[in-house]
Amino acid sequence: MSFPFVPSEVEGPARRPHQLLATIAALGLAITSPIAHAQTPPVPAVTPSPAFDQGAASVLALLRGPASASDIFNPAFVAAVPEAQLAQVVAGLKAQHGEAQAVVAVRPMDARSASVDIRFDRAIVTFTIGMLDGKLSGLFITGTRTEGDSLDKIAADIAALSGRTGLVVQKLTDKGAETVIARNADERFAIASVFKLYVLAEIDRAVRAGERKWSDVLPLTQKSHPSGISQDWPDNAPMTLQTLATLMISVSDNSATDTLIAAIGQKRLAAIVRASGHAQPSDMIPLLSTQQVTGLKMPANTGLRDRFLAADDAAQTRLLAEAGDTLRLKNLNQIDTIEWFASPADIARLLAMLEREGDPVTRAILKINPGIPPVNAGRWGYLGYKGGSEPGIMAMSFLLRSKTGERYVVSALVNNPAADIDQPGFVTLMARLLDQLAGPPATRP
Repeated sequence: MSFPFVPSEVEGPARRPHQLLATIAALGLAITSPIAHAQTPPVPAVTPSPAFDQGAASVLALLRGPASASDIFNPAFVAAVPEAQLAQVVAGLKAQHGEAQAVVAVRPMDARSASVDIRFDRAIVTFTIGMLDGKLSGLFITGTRTEGDSLDKIAADIAALSGRTGLVVQKLTDKGAETVIARNADERFAIASVFKLYVLAEIDRAVRAGERKWSDVLPLTQKSHPSGISQDWPDNAPMTLQTLATLMISVSDNSATDTLIAAIGQKRLAAIVRASGHAQPSDMIPLLSTQQVTGLKMPANTGLRDRFLAADDAAQTRLLAEAGDTLRLKNLNQIDTIEWFASPADIARLLAMLEREGDPVTRAILKINPGIPPVNAGRWGYLGYKGGSEPGIMAMSFLLRSKTGERYVVSALVNNPAADIDQPGFVTLMARLLDQLAGPPATRP
């Protein structure tokens, strides 16, 4: 039984990982396949049962509710899957796709399973069902598609979000990047934890240059607030470079990130920002740790913040060194002044650099957390991802290779200092966008 899909971290000390899972579940993002398939012994192939039509109708009844699990599922399934989890999955599907309308196709696969298409308000969702003794013995979400969708429609939906939005989709070719679609691609946005890609890029460069090894050990010295998990680990715990980088990207661990920033140093970080092609590198130099961003936003540090904003890059670096532990304080929401800044095009150039030059371990780290539901992510041969979110900020960036070998980078950003952003809606938009790039889903039996 898998866990609810968590698309990206939510920054801030008030949201620890266990609280985040509860929050995401409440938002209706549990759209993977958390419904257990009861194990049944193999049987010889026989003529598929007409009970599949009834099974499809039972799934529709479950989705439209209310329906009793004991009337729909066999006893083994009912014992294995709590009704609350079923309700969570149904709520997630409704949040993503609207209300279930009708069964549109039932395709038997063998004597005990079938593929079922159900039309929702905004999509067709494919389920694989198992049948045993006239009742459902298994239920998996195996695909989604939005009829009549297009990149232009998705771009318009992104543009309609509350706040300021930016998007770039580029196809990577041997001759360079070809822009597929763009909106405000060169505008400056607060990018939240997407900044961690720059830290990863410098580690990648150092490993390829032979200056560091993935097996190098660093002590965990820079404890920060969540997101992440290592803030609760022992001080100075020995960590390999690969472990720290993996935590930084896969669960956006702030303490791992700050430990890496301290070990790398501002000179190297400034160099990688420039090497990536950032249009305004001063926006990212010095590259602030999560603790420093947190501390500079505190009212108690108003004077330091004013001096910092008025200073040039070199003076800012000196101010941070002099401030030291003063900046290890609670985060406040001031996304227009103290943040990490880049445009969608800046992030696209950085991802293209990693695609062109990156070490295999770097690529493996990027693909741990796909950022979108596994059903959608599974349509890609490779999907690397880094997201970021804070109150008023949502960012999702992807490095992609299709199953036919086409390569893409995608970067999308929303900034709205006045209100929180609809995270489930944004994830849905990005899943739709990646589905369009991937092309039509494979034909199912």
